[in-house]
Amino acid sequence: MIRRIAGSTVRPLLELAPSNADTVRVAREVLAGAMRMLGPPLSGTTVTPVDDHGARGEWVYARRLGALDAVILYVHGGGYVACSPRTHRGITSRLSAATGMKVFAVGYRLAPEHPFPAAVHDVAAAYRWLLGQGFTPDRIVLAGDSAGGQLAADLVLANARAATPQPAALVLFSPMVDLTLTIAARHERTRRDPLISVPKVRSLVEMYTGGSAHPRLELRPEQGMVLPRMLIQVGDAEFVAADAVELARRWHAVGAESELQMWPDQLHVFHALPVLAPEASSAYRAAARFISASLESDTAHAV
Repeated sequence: MIRRIAGSTVRPLLELAPSNADTVRVAREVLAGAMRMLGPPLSGTTVTPVDDHGARGEWVYARRLGALDAVILYVHGGGYVACSPRTHRGITSRLSAATGMKVFAVGYRLAPEHPFPAAVHDVAAAYRWLLGQGFTPDRIVLAGDSAGGQLAADLVLANARAATPQPAALVLFSPMVDLTLTIAARHERTRRDPLISVPKVRSLVEMYTGGSAHPRLELRPEQGMVLPRMLIQVGDAEFVAADAVELARRWHAVGAESELQMWPDQLHVFHALPVLAPEASSAYRAAARFISASLESDTAHAV
């Protein structure tokens, strides 16, 4: 029902709005308000801002924590042009509560003011900062949604190229994969996203890429890469559904472990909409089980 209502109301309104620097500023405020209303942070959550040696963001702590030596590095979505750790406290607080882990939400620079590769550098700086804070790679889980999912996956590919130690696991909610949007456009011909069209997404992505065809804008692992195990959760009604399938296939093709969970009829990043999507609670529990198993597996290997 929600999907049908969104398709007849929200999507037509978004299609009418032009995409430029001025409308992005308005969209940021509207999206922030919607996130607060439809996915407020859990009560009892503690938030501590960070601006230290190039790492910007915030610590998010649930009321009860378990593994104090482990951390989730979270990269928020927003089409590379919107949102922040603050807008995504609904997600990060629920991840912290579900896992019993601290979450560091990175505040990366946004386009169009700061196009590629500013966000890439900021996410990498946050990972290095966590290593400098005493967290070992096997106790770090990297996670992200939508554009943040693409940035998170890009970081592990960059780690592999540079022989940088990898995190224990990669958890992606509705990740973008191919920023040329070729895969998404093909998918849209058979299943229309109820919220946003591929042309509208393309106009946002181009603010980030500047029309660049840089190879890092497509997530293509190579044979011989050491990659962390990966979980993808995605709704089958969203524009990145085929992207998620393709990323899981690419992970398997190079011998890496991946798990794809396709959630029926869910909107893009339904994890951010628990007021509308009660299935979000089940998704967080499934992600927590995957994270727990990944950390236990890495500990066993270390022993």
